[in-house]
Amino acid sequence: MSNESDQLLYVISAKKEMSWVSFKETFDYLYQLQAAALSVDIDRIKDKRFIAVRALDSLGHCNFDFRENGSRVYVAPPVLVRLPCAGLPQAILAGVRSPQSIEHLSKACQSISSHVKLEITQQPGELVLMPVRVAVQVGDVAELEAIAESVGIAFLETPSAWSLLHFAASLADYKNTLHWSTTPELTWNRQTFNPNFCQFRQHQATDSHIRLSRYSHPSRNTSIYYLWQEESCTPVDLDWGRYAVLSSLSINVLVYDPHQLIMAVPAGAKLPRLLERVLTLCSGYVAIFVDQLPHSSEIRSFNLFSAIPPQIAEMTAAKLGQTLCLQSLDIKG
Repeated sequence: MSNESDQLLYVISAKKEMSWVSFKETFDYLYQLQAAALSVDIDRIKDKRFIAVRALDSLGHCNFDFRENGSRVYVAPPVLVRLPCAGLPQAILAGVRSPQSIEHLSKACQSISSHVKLEITQQPGELVLMPVRVAVQVGDVAELEAIAESVGIAFLETPSAWSLLHFAASLADYKNTLHWSTTPELTWNRQTFNPNFCQFRQHQATDSHIRLSRYSHPSRNTSIYYLWQEESCTPVDLDWGRYAVLSSLSINVLVYDPHQLIMAVPAGAKLPRLLERVLTLCSGYVAIFVDQLPHSSEIRSFNLFSAIPPQIAEMTAAKLGQTLCLQSLDIKG
């Protein structure tokens, strides 16, 4: 049972690992095939590739190792990932996938019990080359274990979202790894993160004791990020750097609806990758992009994560030095 949207994951699975250059070539080739068939905007290929990378990582299908001396892409081992949901036990298929994977899983489900449900759905929004969501619902956790054993893949009884959340570093942990210096500021083109809007803007004078600046290389299409405190600076990961600024200034940007179990994260303040995976593996759906929230402040665009249990929402916020902003998120589709 093959699906066109699974083609990228099929290729990565067959290779097991590949260079970043090979991944880009593969993505671009498959994307151009879709563009020709569906009138997709070919000019946005770089943005679409970046979105796909974040989604494949957060869904637990792939791991991306970005390094100056050669970045690589690795497919994750196949696994049934239990979701931290109430009610009947559910799990999603993550990692290695072949054109026969879903068919084999379907037969295994049928062999266990007639009440086992296999649900195959497309990911939301306008994602391209994104594998379908494959979910299994059973009456008892032991049935998930039996299904996984039948198809020869792993299954962990504890939902991965919980395990990853407890394993993930906190902002305090990350800050302890930083090395500060009084290196002179780069003369490259510079933009500074505005925490009130969660956007990078042309640098302006500020009274803040802390700032995150982006420097664009004068000849390469690359950027680096430095966190500044007074006259000291340190290179930082972009995702952690933004929350370092927000936390230091006591600006809370994470919104949570405890009734609909939706967590809204500013598009301009994406979560560190492992924490983004935590939220994604609560449902098996990637976040939905919205232009604005009801009664939102200066921050306009958000990514909405669904089926987030209150304790996971609270612990994720705490890891980032944030306090959740509780709000009804009655988003009109």
